[in-house]
Formats: sequence, structure tokens, C-alpha cells
Amino acid sequence: MRRWASYLGRMNIVVVVAGGISETLQATPLLRTLRAGEPSAQITLICPLRAQAIAEGVPPVDAVVAVRALEGIPGIGSAARTWWEMRRRRVDAVLLCSNRAPLRLAAFFAGVPERFGPGGGISSILLTGRSHGERDENRSPAWLRLASLAGIRQELHAPYYEPGAEALREADALIHGTGLADGRLHVALAPGAGFAEMDGDLSQGISWDGERYALLANQLALRHGAGILFLGTQADRPVVEQTMLDLGASAVDFTGQLDLRVVAAVLARCDLLVGGDTPLLHIAAAVGTPAVGLFGPTDGRRRGPYGSDHRIIQGVYAEPPSVPATDGISPPSVMDQIRVEDVLASIEASL
Repeated sequence: MRRWASYLGRMNIVVVVAGGISETLQATPLLRTLRAGEPSAQITLICPLRAQAIAEGVPPVDAVVAVRALEGIPGIGSAARTWWEMRRRRVDAVLLCSNRAPLRLAAFFAGVPERFGPGGGISSILLTGRSHGERDENRSPAWLRLASLAGIRQELHAPYYEPGAEALREADALIHGTGLADGRLHVALAPGAGFAEMDGDLSQGISWDGERYALLANQLALRHGAGILFLGTQADRPVVEQTMLDLGASAVDFTGQLDLRVVAAVLARCDLLVGGDTPLLHIAAAVGTPAVGLFGPTDGRRRGPYGSDHRIIQGVYAEPPSVPATDGISPPSVMDQIRVEDVLASIEASL
């Protein structure tokens, strides 16, 4: 395998990510590693449209191409657009953060000389380099491994996102205006499915009960003097309102009021985030804030925030075996198996 640095001229590298905000942020360790290994390269990120605002705040990236067809599971539409975006550029290497055949076909027919991606499936013969790992491992290390196929050995594992100076100033002003900026512990809670990128039925199932969030918040306030900040989208207002009915802690509700960059900046000023399977976990990890992810119908090992500062609490499905899961995903009631005591113990172990 030739090292990219042996090519003449400036390298043109494309990284393709399908899915949404979570997947785009999980690819940031790979992007940082590519930049460190090839500092003069032109790095283009082709990502889902919904992740555009986040992608534009990832420093290693020189150009962002946002494609609506890359949202969710890649199909023919995503293949055609990705093929066109690679074909119209003189691409030396493409790294596919996906094992989907349509994206492999797009890279092959675009004539990209070096095509790297996760192995598996008959379409992997279209790749010039394949990585292999554990089936259920976190996406970040799985995709980071692609850099080694080109001889880049020094890996940068931490996810990274920069909200920008303006967003940080706005976040500082918001927090100071709440009365919570008095040196206390700041804990962000995401009780809803805010910014979640999945079908409606499943997105409802990733949320923990509002009463449990309230009990957790009350205990954090009582035992650690924490101030609580609620984050999410407008769709999360019902569960946040339910949570606040039982809340005794000092709290401020930013749900549905902030754009994503400011949400990221607020998270950068917090000491901790607790939430379900939403991109907010990955945003927190990318701005350096520890996160505790509550997972039930989805796999926290694969979808959770990456890094030793973060904790995953996985609910265990307790219904009889005669009740089948759909497409390998447990029914939403699995979130009921997560106890407040377990979440509190996980938080206190890292404080």
C-alpha cells in the first residue's frame, strides 16, 4: 500500500459519512488523525445535510458537502450524489465511514485510486483497503482504524467540535443570566429524544421517564449542589414539562430555544450531560464535557459517546422470550430497566 505522502502535489482526500449528526461527530477522530498525518492535504467531508452545521465546526475539514440522500441508510440516491461529488473532484483517496454497498460502488465508479472502508460483505472487493474489528465496537475506533491502511500510525482518539467564539459568548451570557453561574456544578439533562435521527416510534423509545430524570436531578442538587440545565428540541417540551413538575432543584429550561451551535457551546460550559441516545451525547464528548448515555432499544457500545470520560448504562430487556424484537431492536420498554440509583452511582464514580 502506497503512503499518500508519496503522491506528487497536494493530496485530495474525501471522507464519506452516512447517518446524521452522531455519525459525523463519531468520525472526527479519523478526521483529526488524517489532518495530523497529512497536514497539507485537502480534506473534504461528504456528510448528511442535517449534520452540515456541525461539520462546518470540525477544524480538520477544508470543505463540507452536505447531501440529503446520505441521511439514514445509504441507497441509490446517496450513491449517485456521492459518485458525482467525487467524480467532479480529482480525488486521490476516499475513506468510507460505512459498509454499505452503494457507497462502495460510488467510490469505485468515480475512479478513486485508493478506497478504504470497513470490511464485510461481497461488495468489499471494491475496496483497495479494508479494516476489520469487533462487530459491536464503537464507530469512532472502527473508523479511526481506516487511517492506518494508508500508513498513518499516530492516532488522535478524542472527538472534537468547535462551536465558535460567538456561540460561546452567547452561551456564557445565557448561563450568567440564569443565576446558576455561582461556581456550582452544572449538569445538563436531555430528557427527550432531542435531535435524534431515527424513526418516530423508536425515537420515542430512547427516552427515560421524566419522573426519573426529576429524581436524579433532585439527588444531584441535594448531594452535590448541582444546577440543572435542560436541553433539547421543541418536540421535547412535554417530557421536560413532566420532569419539572417533580423538580426541587434549581433549574433553567433551554429546550427548543437554541440553535445547535449554541447548544454545543452551553454543553462546553457544563460539567456533565445525562441523556438518551441522541446526538447531544456526541456533541458533549466533542466539546470536552463528560456524558452519561442511557441506552435501551439501541446499542450503547456502538452508538454511545467515545472516550474514557463517558459512561454508558444499557437497559436490559426483561420481557419473556416469546415477545420478539423488531429488526434486532428491543421494544421501547427496555428503558424502564434503568434505575435512578445506577445512573447516580455512575455519575458519582466520575465526579
